[in-house]
Amino acid sequence: MKIYILRKKLDGGLKKKLISFIFFSFLFFSSISQSSQILDYETEIFLNKLLLDIKAVNKFKKDIKLHIIKDDNPNAFVFPNNNLIVSSGLIEQSPDYVSLLAVLAHEVGHLQYFHLEKRQESLEKFSKINLLSNLALITGSILTNEPQVLGGTIASQANINNFYFSFSREQEREADLYSIETLEKLNLSSASLIELLEILEKNALSKGFDEEYQKFSTHPIFRERYEIIEYNSTNELFNFDENIENEFNFIKAKFMAYNNNLNLEKLENYYRIYYESIIDSKSGDLKNSLKKLNILIGKFPENIFLLETKGDILRSHGFLNESSEFYKLVLKKYPENYYIKYKIFLDTNTDNMEKNNKIIFFNHNINLIIQFPKNKYIINKYIEIAKDLDKSHWINFFNLINKSDIEKVDEFKMKLSDLSKKTNDIKLKKIIKEYIQL
Repeated sequence: MKIYILRKKLDGGLKKKLISFIFFSFLFFSSISQSSQILDYETEIFLNKLLLDIKAVNKFKKDIKLHIIKDDNPNAFVFPNNNLIVSSGLIEQSPDYVSLLAVLAHEVGHLQYFHLEKRQESLEKFSKINLLSNLALITGSILTNEPQVLGGTIASQANINNFYFSFSREQEREADLYSIETLEKLNLSSASLIELLEILEKNALSKGFDEEYQKFSTHPIFRERYEIIEYNSTNELFNFDENIENEFNFIKAKFMAYNNNLNLEKLENYYRIYYESIIDSKSGDLKNSLKKLNILIGKFPENIFLLETKGDILRSHGFLNESSEFYKLVLKKYPENYYIKYKIFLDTNTDNMEKNNKIIFFNHNINLIIQFPKNKYIINKYIEIAKDLDKSHWINFFNLINKSDIEKVDEFKMKLSDLSKKTNDIKLKKIIKEYIQL
């Protein structure tokens, strides 16, 4: 796995049921062989902020596309076109934000040094798989026993294992060095990275991956990494940011509560209250859940995502109107939070809505079609609204994308182009153009 980080020596010898779902709107494992994409705006913002710091100090100019998956194993890996996948297990097991940043820096190092391009044979095989274009169309929600979710299965676990590019040990050392140098540039200690390595080593040993087995890995053995990190940690002044750590701990507590992670030794104070609030809600105790959450909202009024959590908890208990009010407060600060827009869209009853308001509602939410392509719950709701508004070309569009065959992409795009030529609706033309480019 590419989350083991080290520093190379300078002598050149080494190179460096209802309530069970609350927060993450994604398809839960239907079996152990599936991983699902987590769509959580707060976590995406946080990880992208860490990536921004990494890119800035290393003058890395390319955009990185982030994906978070539900996977208890701590992991991170990159694949073509600057895509980076981070597992939920990595977030849960990272001792602090610095260790998580170091893992992200390791993966950016692979991109910076063009390791993917150097593994051209693997890339050619990978291109035939085309991970992102094969995101499953199945969607579901753990809120109820009925499907209703944002994302879908990102890939089978067997396929994901094939995406862990087997970089050479030399390339791993280059990426490891990149990570340690990044910590030094940011004046961050590598102490928590060693702690993360110890956690990973313990996990590996529990699965029978002893040092002799590790010698066959493309990564340096743990003992070597400890020695190199400790030998080359030169920082004396550390720029540890308590505000960033606070953000990370709230996110970590949320992930742990969702996944029923009981490893709470280092989940202290308000973060444990946050964890307990979520656990209470999942067990059906709405009163105590909200009581604890309200304490946190009063203590941390700047943390707008606590209001989103309150909205999610209320929504999971069926209080849709109340949850919508909290979601709207979050949208005032983060208007691009499409996951909230998605939930509000699905929860809004348009049956008795006046025609003018329905037109406004239709236009206001249409970009959800782009943000969540081929999501059948968005499409089916839009079909009903389009029928009420006599939008025949839109109905044709929704029916087309609802029935499109992923194996007949060229034919699908041709039909979309034909429809674009027939309609005079500028907004529909724009949506079709964007859909073709997905």
